[in-house]
Amino acid sequence: MEKIDDFKVGDWVRVKATVPSPKYGWEDVTRSSIGVVHSLEEDGDMGVAFCFRSKLFLCSVADIEKAQPFEVGEKVHVLPSISEPRLGWSNETAATIGAISRIDMDGTLNVKVSGRNSLWKVAPGDAERLSAFEVGDWVRLKPSIGSRPTYDWNSVGKISIAVVHSIQDSGYLELAGCFRKGKWLTHNTDIEKVQSFRIGLHVRFRAGISEPRWGWRDAKPDSRGIIAGVHADGEVRVAIFGVPGLWRGDPADLEIEQVFEVGDWVRLKNDADDWKSLKPGSIGVVHGIGYEDDAWDGTIHVAFCGEQERWIGFSSQLEGVSRFVVGQRVRIRGCIRQPRFGWSNHNHSSIGTISSIDADGKLRIHTPAGARAWLIDPAEVEKVVEEEEVCIGDWVKVKDSVVTPTYQWGDVNHNSIGVAHRAGDGELWVSFCFCERLWLCKGWEVEKVRPFRQGDRVRIRPGLVAPRWGWGMETYASKGEVIGVDANGKLRIKFRWRDRLWVGDPADVILDDTPSPTEASNGGFCS
Repeated sequence: MEKIDDFKVGDWVRVKATVPSPKYGWEDVTRSSIGVVHSLEEDGDMGVAFCFRSKLFLCSVADIEKAQPFEVGEKVHVLPSISEPRLGWSNETAATIGAISRIDMDGTLNVKVSGRNSLWKVAPGDAERLSAFEVGDWVRLKPSIGSRPTYDWNSVGKISIAVVHSIQDSGYLELAGCFRKGKWLTHNTDIEKVQSFRIGLHVRFRAGISEPRWGWRDAKPDSRGIIAGVHADGEVRVAIFGVPGLWRGDPADLEIEQVFEVGDWVRLKNDADDWKSLKPGSIGVVHGIGYEDDAWDGTIHVAFCGEQERWIGFSSQLEGVSRFVVGQRVRIRGCIRQPRFGWSNHNHSSIGTISSIDADGKLRIHTPAGARAWLIDPAEVEKVVEEEEVCIGDWVKVKDSVVTPTYQWGDVNHNSIGVAHRAGDGELWVSFCFCERLWLCKGWEVEKVRPFRQGDRVRIRPGLVAPRWGWGMETYASKGEVIGVDANGKLRIKFRWRDRLWVGDPADVILDDTPSPTEASNGGFCS
C-alpha cells in the first residue's frame, strides 16, 4: 500500500512518473501534461481538465500526483525542449517571455507579452517559470532552509538582508550586501523577498538586538529615526532623533515602523482598548504624530467623529482603511441597529451619496428622500459596489433583463447557474453541469451569484417540478450538507439519514437559512 494525495477540485495535477498507463489509457495526454481537477467520484475516479481537450480526462486518483500551480503575475516562457506547443506559437518564438495575466479553469495560461495587444495562450505543461526576482530586489535566506543552503552564505546569517545585483543562468542570483566585501551566488529557491528600505521610512532597532553591526554610536535601543539615504548594497543612513549627523546602519539591525501620514484613514484593531465612546472598528482620520523633547514618541493622533478630543495611541493599535471620497454611494451596514447620529427618517435600504466629509471623518450624505444632509459615522456604513466584472471562477447566471442572449439559450435558462470558465474579447465561456460543451455569451449578459461551498446547508428549491437528475428518495422537506462541488458547479449533497450522496444541479437547491438549535440559542448576532 502507499498513501495517495488528498485531492480537491481545483488542484493542479499530472500523471505520476511511476504509472505505466492510467486506468483508462493515455488518449492524448502525456507525462508532461498538467491539468486541473474538475470532479471527484466516490469510487476513487477523478475528472481532470486539460487545456487541449474538450472533455475531461478520466483516471484513478492513484494515477495522479499534485503539480505546482501557476499563479497570475509569474513570468514564463516555453520550455526549450518544446518544438511545437500544444496551443501553437501564435506568432511568438522560443525566446518570448511574458507574464501570466489570466488563468482559465482548464489551466490555460493567458500570457501578456510586451508590445502585444492580445494574450498568448500557453499550455501549462509547455511552460517554464522564470525567476521571480529582479535586479534591485531586497532578499534574505528563507527561514525553512537548513544549516547550509545550495550556495553557502559564508556565515552571513539568516537575518542578513542583501540586494540582488544580477540574475545568472539556471536560477542563480548574484547578491550584494553591506556586511561583506564582494558579491556571492545563491539559488533563487533559497531566498525570499523582503520589504525594501526607502528614503523617508520610519525605522527603529530590531527587538532583541544586542549591538548593531557598527556599534551604537550615541543611539539607544529605543531610538527611532527616518531613513535619509540608501546604498546599492543595502547600507542605510538614518536621521535618528537626538543623534547628530546621519547614522550608518545595516538594514538587518532595523525594522520598519508603520507610521500613518496626516490625512490617512485608520480603524481601531479588534484588540484595541475602548476609549470614551470609541471601540474596536471605529474609523477616524490621522491628524498628527506625538513628540517628546523634539523626538517622536511613537504615538499617533487621530480624530474620530463624535469626540472632541483626539485619540492618542500607538500605530500597532491601528490599521489602514480605504478613504471615503465625495460622490461615493453608501448605506448603513445591516448589523447597525441605531446609527450614532440617528436615522433622520431613513432606514437600511436607503442609499445616499457622500456630499462632504468633515476633517474627523464624519460623512454628510444626500439622499433623494431627505432635504437636509444625513450625518453618519464612517464606521457604520458600507460602500455600495457597482456591478463588478465577472472573473474566471465566478459563479454566474443570466441577467433577468436579458431576453435572448447573443448566442441563443441552448439548454440554459434564467434559473441556470454556472461557472465562468474562460474569457476574452468581451465574451465569456460558462461551464454548466448539464452541458458537455462550454456555453458562450457576452460578458455583460451574466451577473455574479453566491457560489455554493463545501459545508453549506441546503434544501430543495420550493416550487421545483423535478430535479435535473431525479428526486431519488428526497422531498421538498429534505435538508442536507454540501460535501463536494465540481468545477462546473455540480453539487454532491449528503442528506440526513442517507448513505449515498445526492448529485444535483445548483439551480435545484437553495441555502437553508433555518438556524440550527445551537445558533438559535446564541441569538444570531451580526459579526
